[in-house]
Amino acid sequence: HALIQLFFTRTLLLFHLGSSNNSCLICRTLLTSTRRHDSEGKQSKDPQAERKNTETETEFKKQETSQSTVDEAEYEHAIKQRILKASLQYVHEFGWTQKAIEAGAKDEGLPPVAHGMFPRGGAELINYFYVKSNSQLKEFLEKEVAKAKVEGLEKPTTKPLIRNAIEYRLRLILPYIEKWPQAMAIQALPQNAVESWKNLLNLSDDIWYYAGDRSVDYNWYTKRLAVAGVYKSTEIYMIQDKSTDLQNTWDFLDRRLADLQSFGANKKKCEQSCNVLSDAIKGFCIMGRNMLSMNSRNR
Repeated sequence: HALIQLFFTRTLLLFHLGSSNNSCLICRTLLTSTRRHDSEGKQSKDPQAERKNTETETEFKKQETSQSTVDEAEYEHAIKQRILKASLQYVHEFGWTQKAIEAGAKDEGLPPVAHGMFPRGGAELINYFYVKSNSQLKEFLEKEVAKAKVEGLEKPTTKPLIRNAIEYRLRLILPYIEKWPQAMAIQALPQNAVESWKNLLNLSDDIWYYAGDRSVDYNWYTKRLAVAGVYKSTEIYMIQDKSTDLQNTWDFLDRRLADLQSFGANKKKCEQSCNVLSDAIKGFCIMGRNMLSMNSRNR
């Protein structure tokens, strides 16, 4: 504002003073005054304030860049989820493969090259389905707990809840049962094993959590490993079962749970749990090896 006032003052003075000599003198005086004013203004600036402003601007730019990165990551994640969801309907035709993902991308109006967002191919589609199914299991367990409270119970009865939860989770696989051996073989590959077992143990942990288990000793591990072993061994049995409504599978499940009635309450049960899990792992690996060998022969 001061500079604007100064400008108008100069103009008015020059307008009223017609003499060129006087005008030049006034101009020189005003110019000198302006330079002095600018110099004083620069000297009057607080160095700390300038530094603070610079730091604030830098921090704002960092936050803006960080937020932009987060937004891009969220957008990419949302796109990938859409593609994977659309890809599930093509599993029957193409299996758990990159082709199924390409078809899903096309359904979403994206070019086939969008499958490049999935460097692990079918393994990412399997993981999407597994995590999605685990979320559905969690919703089922929440409803069972709510139902028990309505009936006046503090929590559902442990064994029936575990049994029903395992059956419910296995039934989610049925729409893809013909292609599930391929999925299990891919999960058994070394590069996918960590993610696969993490998903399995999350499944087991959710079941025990909603069953009311809050143990903090070694039983926490043995119980979850026991249920993981029962689930995996029943899953292997299920993909070979030809009985009506998989009745033989559910009978097999009941027998496995009967073997673990105490679920690792003592050393003997702990050993049983480990044996069941060991058998499941062996069967899982053998099946994966056989599947891969068969695929190699077909190629």
